[in-house]
Amino acid sequence: MRTLTIPGLPVEPSVLCLGTALFGSGVPRDDAWRLLDAFVESGGNFLDTARVYAEWLPNGTGASERTLGAWLRKCGNRNAMVVGTKGCTLASGTLRLPELSPEQIGHELNESLQRLQTDVIDLYWLHRDNPAVPVGEILDALAPYVHTGTVHAIGASNWTTPRLREAAAYARTHGRPRFVASQISWSLAAEWHGPPGDPTTVTMDGATHAFHVQTGMPLVAYSSQAHGFFAGRGQRLRKEYGNREPPMSEPAACFYTPANLRRLERAEQLARNYGVNANSIALAYLTSQPFAAAAIFGSRTVDQVRGSGAAGSLRLTPKDIAFLEEGSP
Repeated sequence: MRTLTIPGLPVEPSVLCLGTALFGSGVPRDDAWRLLDAFVESGGNFLDTARVYAEWLPNGTGASERTLGAWLRKCGNRNAMVVGTKGCTLASGTLRLPELSPEQIGHELNESLQRLQTDVIDLYWLHRDNPAVPVGEILDALAPYVHTGTVHAIGASNWTTPRLREAAAYARTHGRPRFVASQISWSLAAEWHGPPGDPTTVTMDGATHAFHVQTGMPLVAYSSQAHGFFAGRGQRLRKEYGNREPPMSEPAACFYTPANLRRLERAEQLARNYGVNANSIALAYLTSQPFAAAAIFGSRTVDQVRGSGAAGSLRLTPKDIAFLEEGSP
C-alpha cells in the first residue's frame, strides 16, 4: 500500500485510513480486532478514531478508543501504527461549539491517552473549530503537548480554509506548532440532496481544493465512500428506483443524483480498465490528487477491508481524474 508524508509523524501513514467509529459498540470487539488485523495484512497502518465516537450508543462512550488501545497492546505494534484521534467536538445534546480552552484540550487529550493505552498520540485532531476563539489561544494551548512529545503532530478537523490560513500565519510568526493536516468530508460524489446536515462540518469545494494544491497541506477525507454509494449502494438504488427519487431512509439516498450517477458510471468504466471495482476507483480518486491525501474508509467485514485495501496500491492519472469529474469528449 502506498504511503504519504505528513510532517511530524515518525512513520509514514498509508493512503488508506481505517475508520473505527463503531468499534467496540456497533462492531463487537473481537470482530473489530479481526478488521484491524485484516487492514494491517493489506498493508495499512493509519487508524482514525475520536473521543466522542459511539457515545450515542448504549455502552458506546469511549468504546472505539478503548478497543484500539486493547488491540495495540495485544499486538505489540504501537510503534508501527499511526494513530489519530480527535477531541473538542460539539457538546452532546446541545451541539454547542467546543470551548477549545487549555482545560478542555488537556482533559480530553489525557482521557484519550488513557483509553488508547499509550503515552503518545501520533496525530491529534481538533474535531471542530470555534471561530469565536482566537487561533493564537488554541495553538498556544496545544503547543506544550507537541513540545513534550505527548503528541507528534496536530491537525484540524472541519476547519475552514480562512481559519487554516490564519492558524498557519500565527504558527509561523509566533513559533508555535502548526496544523500539519486537515480532515474534511470529501468523496467522488459531486453533490448531495436531502435534509440539511451538520452546519459545522466542512466539505470539499473549489476554493478548498485550490488551497491544498497551493500550500501542499495534506488532507484526510472522511465520508470517502459517500455512504457506500460507490461500493454497491448506488448500483442497487439505480436498479430499484431508476429515475425516481428514493426515500431518504435508503442508505446513500442523499447522493442519488444525476450527476453522481454519471460519476458512478464513469467509475465503473474506469474500474473495468484497471481490473478493480468502482469503490477502489472512488478511493483512488482521493489519494491520487496533486497534493498528499488519505481516505478514511469504514468496513464491517474482513472481505470489505480487503476489497477497499486494494485501492491502496492504485494511483490514477490526471486524465483519469478529469474523466471521473467531467467525462471525456
